[in-house]
Amino acid sequence: MIDDYIEDEDSFDYAVADERRYIVLVIYDIVDDRKRYRMVRFLEGYGIRVQKSAFEARLTKKQYDRMTTRIHKLIDKGTDSLRIYFLDNHFAVRSWGIGSEHLDEIIII
Repeated sequence: MIDDYIEDEDSFDYAVADERRYIVLVIYDIVDDRKRYRMVRFLEGYGIRVQKSAFEARLTKKQYDRMTTRIHKLIDKGTDSLRIYFLDNHFAVRSWGIGSEHLDEIIII
């Protein structure tokens, strides 16, 4: 349980800002099958699929910037939708899920 986890700032080593990893959640709704398949292939290069239209990843800021620069080319603004959640606060986040692949752990960002 998250209540059992107590963060002690003195015992936590922070990574260099460029190497710190952030949790990124990408959720999309793409009408065209071919474009949806391209999106899946693209996002598999960054993270894991946690639902049919959702990926989660741990990315450096540089990886995040590269992904967001390229991802807009895969979306038709007239018919599709895309949401990216970038969690960059310094809080403990409890991530859990049910299904084939999921990153189940306490994460410090």
